[in-house]
Amino acid sequence: MIPQPGRILADLAMKLASSVAPETTSNFAMANTGLISMLMLSLAQDSERAVANRMADIEDMKALFHSPDAEPAPGSDLRTAYCERGPTSLYLSEMDAFHADGLKLLIALHGWAEAHSQALDEAIWQFLRTHTERNKFDLPDA
Repeated sequence: MIPQPGRILADLAMKLASSVAPETTSNFAMANTGLISMLMLSLAQDSERAVANRMADIEDMKALFHSPDAEPAPGSDLRTAYCERGPTSLYLSEMDAFHADGLKLLIALHGWAEAHSQALDEAIWQFLRTHTERNKFDLPDA
């Protein structure tokens, strides 16, 4: 059997919320059980989409770095080097490290764009909106 972390975490979270929480004798324990359940559901969702979302962000950042509006910005050599490489593996920790490198470059580029390129500034804000939508959690109402 191949373990499916997302499914396992979701099942455990639902078991905790539906079977354990109602049996607790204090409001504090019930609240903690609910919080743990929601965190497990969030982790389940992210485990399913983490690599795909990081890769989508990376491709979007590379497109911003290749934008003609970004060319005059300082750090073009660093952005070019970033665009020419990729994560060293598909392990999530490696994906996160490469993703974080891109976000650092994006933050610097955004600081420059705010003062020098309205089009690039708006494109970066659009990326950030897309990024947050891509990574939001869909959790049941408590």
